[in-house]
Amino acid sequence: MGRHRRLGVLALAFLVAGCGAEAVAPRASSTPAPASSATATPRPTTAARDVVYVRSNGGASPVILAIDARTGETLRTLNDGAISADSATVYWSESVSGGTKTTIHASDLATGKETRAFTVDGDIRPAGNPETFSPLAGDGRLTRDGRSLALMNSPYKLDGEWITRIVIANTVTGTVESAADFRGQTTYGFITFSPDGRSAFLEQYGDGATRMRVLDVATRKLADLSGAGLTTTGFRTAAVLSPDGRWLFRIDSGASTTNCTSTDGPRCTPNGTPPYVVALDLLARRATQIMLPASQLTGDFEKYMLWSLAITADGATLYATNPALGAIDELDARQLSLRRSAQIPVARPGDDALAAIWRALLPVADAKRYLMGGAALSPDGGTLYAAAHDGIVTIDTASLTSRGAFWQRSHQFDTLRLTSDGRRLYAMDNQAGTLVIMDTSSGASLGEVKLRYAPAILRIDPA
Repeated sequence: MGRHRRLGVLALAFLVAGCGAEAVAPRASSTPAPASSATATPRPTTAARDVVYVRSNGGASPVILAIDARTGETLRTLNDGAISADSATVYWSESVSGGTKTTIHASDLATGKETRAFTVDGDIRPAGNPETFSPLAGDGRLTRDGRSLALMNSPYKLDGEWITRIVIANTVTGTVESAADFRGQTTYGFITFSPDGRSAFLEQYGDGATRMRVLDVATRKLADLSGAGLTTTGFRTAAVLSPDGRWLFRIDSGASTTNCTSTDGPRCTPNGTPPYVVALDLLARRATQIMLPASQLTGDFEKYMLWSLAITADGATLYATNPALGAIDELDARQLSLRRSAQIPVARPGDDALAAIWRALLPVADAKRYLMGGAALSPDGGTLYAAAHDGIVTIDTASLTSRGAFWQRSHQFDTLRLTSDGRRLYAMDNQAGTLVIMDTSSGASLGEVKLRYAPAILRIDPA
């Protein structure tokens, strides 16, 4: 062991001894911290004069914070809800009349001013639970034109069965377009609408699997989809939509199960299911399964959760990347096929010995992550930024090679977002409670903002 490593282990030993019996806090994604406004770190972010809007789940109820990136100060706090496709309006709910009705408020995200409101029957709210993992890396609870809003109740049990109500409201007229009630042993999560608003896509949970279903808005009937990859018993990433809203893409990490037995020895051929992309045509209600290389299959839970997707502005190319596995894949998003794959440097902690000691002594500190928007493409499509096990990896999309060293390796990022000009990258580390702002020309930090659990960066306005 070298001198520097010995010193590192000794320093770690003193650190652990000094902590005594103090518990290590779990990741905010599993236990949100109390509500708190963003506060500036000692180093003000003077090089970034943007206003950044984030969803914060760090309190009793989710809110949206508008933050001055230069000082870290919270400029406005808004009620959380469904965000329009142009990120201009938030629709949030208020229970009224003793919980028998709900008022839906529409507020301008930039100013916080209410623009309109309407009331519907029942105690409902924008579909989905914002404090749990969303099946979509974005907000699909409004149609792209903003006219239809998906609302749900909080599912409850009656006579041993779950009761779920889904309501589709017209935001222009304030009337209910469709309402459906489901009763049974399963529950549902909302994913998104089809671009024509005629279909609402759901996840159905139960019987040890997750299944994609579709609600026909006109008939109020729940129907099955056609195609492959619609049911999973494993892990799936948050989905991304094509720019026109017609296609939904999602990665399933596959399954490492095998029929091999202890007596097969070297003759055993693993037959697990490789990772694959599920491409769902939201208009045709049909799914296609695009298989990824079998070499990218892993049984390491910590690694297979770190897949991310990004799609080009023209909707022609989809990138699937997992820097923890050293994998990058380019897919034809129109032909629904794998074009090419490459290996990039594997992103792991810089000192494996120290990391192993830390995980052994304080295992809770290495809690699992769920990436929401873990990859971002530069405006010209030439560079892909992806959250690695530690830090950010930059990938040249022309050659599918890494552009160099990992950025900000002292952080484990959960969500990324670029400014419209591509000059600054905002990345949220929920374990550290830190929003890091980076210069994309060098990867240097422009400053940090201390922030409670923020699963989504909704919008960035340049000053």
